[in-house]
Amino acid sequence: MFDLSSKTQVNKHFKLPELYKLIGASKEVKADTGNVMSVTLTNVLNADTMNFAASDMVKEIYVFEIVLNDRTIPSLFLSTLDKAINLHTVFLLRHENQILLYGAYKEYGEKNMKIGKYYYTEWTADSLIKLPINVSNLEDIYTAIIDELIPIAARKSESTKDFVVRYDEIQRLQKEIAKLQHAVDIEKQSKRRFNLNAELKEIKHKLEELA
Repeated sequence: MFDLSSKTQVNKHFKLPELYKLIGASKEVKADTGNVMSVTLTNVLNADTMNFAASDMVKEIYVFEIVLNDRTIPSLFLSTLDKAINLHTVFLLRHENQILLYGAYKEYGEKNMKIGKYYYTEWTADSLIKLPINVSNLEDIYTAIIDELIPIAARKSESTKDFVVRYDEIQRLQKEIAKLQHAVDIEKQSKRRFNLNAELKEIKHKLEELA
């Protein structure tokens, strides 16, 4: 659970039928909530509750707690709920004494919020997640939340968007390296093997610079 000021606490519980109406849930989305026991909006982070100046990049952050009766992630339900919220969000999934963070990088588009790829942590023992206190805006808090979801650290002064783009590129390069390494291992022709190794070395260097 996030270690947040009591000023941010909302603890508004939603009944699933109520949410279905709010998000226009399809049959598939409703079926995806089979293991959802409760949905609670636990915290709202904004300029007032965090004593920060308002920001055009991140206006509010909603923190939801989803209690499950097993460890299956209801990804279709979460993405549908997320899409219906035109604000930044993070989901804390709970099963017994284990928690998992789930969320996507979101940014404002011309009309609606643009939602990127979803990330999530491993299931871990429930413990307080401390966010930085020496920050002056919600965007820094949001970067810290995304940092919890992604298994690398954000660089100093790196925007949330650049951080996510860098991590996605790291993942792409890792897949490419694995594919090239396999090609090197099975290649019989010396010249072709040499060229593949050279390409592999170049991509590994790119990965080192990003990571």
